[in-house]
Amino acid sequence: MNFRFTLVIFILICIGCNREKAEEVDAATTGAVTEVKFDKIKWGTKEDSDYPYREQMLHDIVYNDSIREFTKDELLELLGEPDRTNKGHLYYLISQKKLGYWPIKTKTLVVKLTEDNNIEWIKIHG
Repeated sequence: MNFRFTLVIFILICIGCNREKAEEVDAATTGAVTEVKFDKIKWGTKEDSDYPYREQMLHDIVYNDSIREFTKDELLELLGEPDRTNKGHLYYLISQKKLGYWPIKTKTLVVKLTEDNNIEWIKIHG
C-alpha cells in the first residue's frame, strides 16, 4: 500500500515537472509573452484566480520612470488594490502555476513604499 502511494506521488510530480518544462520551451521558442502597453481595465481583469494580462504589461510598469514618482494613493488609483500588503510593501499577483491547490511557482510585482507613502522601489519577485 505504501509503495503504491509513493509511486503515484512520484508519477504526479514527474508529469507536473515535464508539463512545466514543455510550456517554458514553447514560450522561449515562440515568444509567447508579448509586451503590451499598460491598460488599467486589462490589469484588473481576473479570470478565476488568474490575471491573464498582467504578465504582458509587467515590463511597462517596472521600467516606467513616471510611475516611480507616484504616491501610494496615485499608485492605488492606477493599479487598484494589491493582492496583499505587509509593512510598507504592496504585492500584486502576476502569475501563479499550481499543482492541484498548491502553488508551485508565483510571480509577484512588489512595490516598497517610504514612510511618507512615496515609491521607494518596484521589483519582480519569482
